[in-house]
Amino acid sequence: MRAATSSARCDTFTALASTSRASCSSRRRAHRPRARRPLASSASSPGYDAQDVVDADDDVTRDTTEMTRATTCARLSNFIYKGASTPAWFNGDGFEVLGSGVTGATAWCACERRNERYIVIRGAAWSQPDTDRNKLSWQIAKVWPMALKRGVPVVAHQGVIEMVDEFWRDVAPFIEDETFTGKFSFTGHSLGGSMALIIAARCRLELGIAEERIMPVRTFGSPPVLAYDRLSSRGTDECAGTMDDILRLCGFSKGSSMVRQYVLAKDIIPRMWLSADPVFSAATKMDFIGSVLDWREQTFGGGMFTRNRFLYQTCGDLYWLEYQAGVEAKPLLTRHTGEDVLEKLQMELEEVTESPLAALRTAIDHNSQNYVDALQFLTVKRIISTSQ
Repeated sequence: MRAATSSARCDTFTALASTSRASCSSRRRAHRPRARRPLASSASSPGYDAQDVVDADDDVTRDTTEMTRATTCARLSNFIYKGASTPAWFNGDGFEVLGSGVTGATAWCACERRNERYIVIRGAAWSQPDTDRNKLSWQIAKVWPMALKRGVPVVAHQGVIEMVDEFWRDVAPFIEDETFTGKFSFTGHSLGGSMALIIAARCRLELGIAEERIMPVRTFGSPPVLAYDRLSSRGTDECAGTMDDILRLCGFSKGSSMVRQYVLAKDIIPRMWLSADPVFSAATKMDFIGSVLDWREQTFGGGMFTRNRFLYQTCGDLYWLEYQAGVEAKPLLTRHTGEDVLEKLQMELEEVTESPLAALRTAIDHNSQNYVDALQFLTVKRIISTSQ
């Protein structure tokens, strides 16, 4: 136990201490994996015993390993926005950049450290010079669901699938690389996290990567893009279509614990395309719209639009980051599972429209750097408390 704690501390200080950033040319095209010696078995890597389990009743910040990994993923998900200097930021944190690419709608990077390979996806970066704004807008607008994989009763956001398709052939070799024997971590902020979840599902459904080699997907302020397809399930009652069911259909026997959604309390983006969206929630409270949705559900059964579903479903455990009232420098982190996730995400329209400052806060909380700041604060606080 003492050795595991020491390893977790070492990983965290490695992630937090580096500030020097060397200049480095941007890698605009994907690179194929190079030949390399097989690495040691992943079972020997530090921290794996504890990383899968965090009891719902416990203080999440007591799990130093999870805090360390979440902070690392948040930092990488922030670095991917750095444009031409992205490789230098990754290298400065002790990661070896294996390959990277841009598509006009997003960017990705494959990197590695201590027998762990990370696939990091960028969210919507409207100000980046490599972003085609028209293309990105069009992909986001393609909200209607399409099949994730033929024969699997799960649908996904069409535009997000197409964004992944554009770089899938470039990133897949880093996942199929037989010389790599460690574990994979998929992560991203905003739409980047949504794409990371699609890639993780494809690893199971298309590439057949062993589940034990895939670490929990960690997303930061990401909108939902998956849902159970009741129509393609041929009307069977064997599956209730919960978040656990969706992820098991994607090949993850652990269900919702395989996705860890980190959400700052006022971030409005994770509510997009959910019944928790403040605009949709306000609309369903109108007598006419509410009665139409009730009639539709009673007549045709559950589908894309009900009082409790607006296109997609939340998938994964919710790691809720919220600043204490009046104490901006002290965030709190709590974990929510099952039906509590959607309930926690509920946001009333008045919370956004009550003042210009309230509306601004929804945008501020979505910033990727704010996720880094909150998690680094909690992680350092945890490490200091365990060392005393």
